[in-house]
Parts: sequence; C-alpha cells; structure tokens
Amino acid sequence: MMIRKGTPAGRIGLGIATTVLGAALPLSSHALDKQFVAYKQTQVTPFGDEDSVVFPGDSVTFDSTTFTELTYSSPTSKKFSVEVSALLDADKEIDQLKAIFNWGGIMLVTSQGSIKGRFSETDEARFPGNQDPDELFQTLLPEDPEFDGKSQFLAVGVQRYGDRYVGIGYEKSVFPVLLDVDTNQNPEFGFNSRTGEFERYNEEGNYPYQAIDAEGTIETLGLWLRVDSLKNSFDKVASTGKRDIGLFLDLDMLLGFSTYTPGDQVEIDYENATEQVAADTGNPGEGTALNVSGASSLFSISSTYGVGFQAVAPVADYIIGASLGVEGTLNTYAFESDYDTGPGVEAEYGSESFYATYGIFFRVAGAF
Repeated sequence: MMIRKGTPAGRIGLGIATTVLGAALPLSSHALDKQFVAYKQTQVTPFGDEDSVVFPGDSVTFDSTTFTELTYSSPTSKKFSVEVSALLDADKEIDQLKAIFNWGGIMLVTSQGSIKGRFSETDEARFPGNQDPDELFQTLLPEDPEFDGKSQFLAVGVQRYGDRYVGIGYEKSVFPVLLDVDTNQNPEFGFNSRTGEFERYNEEGNYPYQAIDAEGTIETLGLWLRVDSLKNSFDKVASTGKRDIGLFLDLDMLLGFSTYTPGDQVEIDYENATEQVAADTGNPGEGTALNVSGASSLFSISSTYGVGFQAVAPVADYIIGASLGVEGTLNTYAFESDYDTGPGVEAEYGSESFYATYGIFFRVAGAF
C-alpha cells in the first residue's frame, strides 16, 4: 500500500540515524567455513498514522501478507561463495528470488520478485464506468481488478569489517501508485436536480479527483549499504567457540535518485470513466483526456530493516542460532513532476511519498 503524505522530518532523521548507527557498529572480519541454512517466518503489515492519505479503505489488497524465507549459503571462508534465498507467500509460491555472489570481498546482489493483489469497489473507489456523478471525492480504480507488479534489484559492493557492504545499487518496481488529478472543476452550492438536494455539485457531473496507476514504475539508483548481523554472529562464534547473545540491527538500504514513469492504462481508464459521467448527466460525448506527468526525486530512501534479539551458540561440530524481532520496509521520496502538459486534465504522483511496513518475525539458522 502506498502512503502519500508530507513525510515528517523525524521519520527522515530516523532513517538517517539508523544508517549511521549501522555503519558505526563494530563488525567482525571473520569468515564462516561451514555451510549456512536459515528459515524465517514473517507477517507483513503496512502502517501509517492518522494523518496519512492512503488508498481508499479496502480498495486495494495484496495476495499475501505472510511470508516464509529459505536461505542457503556456501562457506564464506572460500575465495568465492554464493548465497541464495527464496521468499514464499502463504500459498507456498515463490514471491521473490535473491542471489548473492561474493568474490573475495566484492559482492554482487541480484533479486527479482512479484507484487500481486486486487482492487475492490467501495463508496470512495469505483471502476471505470461505475462513477457516481454526484459524489465529489471519488478515486478511479483500474479497469483490470487484478494487478501483477514486478520488482528487480541489482547491486555491486565491497566488503568492509566483516558483514558491512557498501556499493552502488539499482532498484526497479512496478506497482500501483495513487495519483492526484486536477479536474479543473469548481463545484457550486445549490439545488442538484439529479439528487433533489441542496449540495455542492458540478452541473456536468464530478470527475474522479484521484486515480490509481496500476503500472506505475519507480526506479532508484544510488548508494547501497547492507548490514547482516546474523551472519556476523555466526562468524564470531565459529572463530571464538563461544556463544553470542544480544540485540541486533540489520539494514539493506538504497539512498539516491529516483524517477516515476506512468503506465498507459490509467489515461485510457480515466477517459472511459469521464465519458460515462457525461452520459449519466445527459451530456453524451467523448471523455476527458488525462495527462499524467512523470516525476523525479533527488532524495530517495528505499530500505529494509530488522531489529530484535538473537542468540547463536556452538553445539558439538555445528552452530545453531535463532532470532526474534521486527522487520519491514521504509521508503520515502520527494518527487517533482515533469509537467508534461496537454489537452484535458493533469495528474501527478505526490510531491512527497512515504511507504512503510512492519511485521514480527522469527528465524532459526544453522551451520554445518
């Protein structure tokens, strides 16, 4: 779910402070000479506050909010090592695949996943052709009730102090975003003969003041930072032979420049919707064209985080570990529209966008 709002300075500061803290932690330079496996279960929940502006309630749902992650890593003490992980949804279908290749401290990370869900009509959100011409504030849903977005990530970095990696990363995501529409309408208060009530209305009917672009593409290029505390703890136990217990902080962050590219279908949907509004108000004709502006952001943060408690200990010739905590995503952008004007009405992605999730997770791992 996308949350569009003015991002509080405290939230940006928290993201920066977390990054600095992750970079400042003393990390081990040991390497694990065993194979590593891990199992993790997570429940994901979008969050915001009472000032958030989100998709109209119950209009957008995602196919799964419960995920299982399976991870395998070859011994990191070798000159070359590889780590692969699969993220499974509630139906045990693969939602994301990730691979990490390490050549003597130079890391290549690549991942590809899907973002699936569906749209549902509510009083505030309608599919094209189902608009209420006398409802002032309605959001236009895409014609296709289902969406199948994609996410891709690629990064190259160098290893610093054991489990800290710094480099350059690129991320591309295609998923639903909420657009603001300048309808160029000025409702007046008076007697509405269509409803038989005194109210604010437009004689030609009300156009949707928001629209969902199901094919919105956001690309980010910038500085990449990764901290993996569990792997570091296993390395430490392998080196010292002593258990390692305490709090942890994981971080995978991309800080840089972003662009938003609109999909084509939202403009078609809007024209179809306004054509039906015109017909419903006795003014049949062509619909109103929608011009969606691309946008760019000079300051963007795309990150995943994890905080909690973990314990790792040697058992005979093996090492076992477990962790419990909270993890999620924290993304913020400051977009400026390109204002590609044309006939009809204008739409843009919000100047400031904030997206976040959180969820309780537990993880068990072993090295052998």
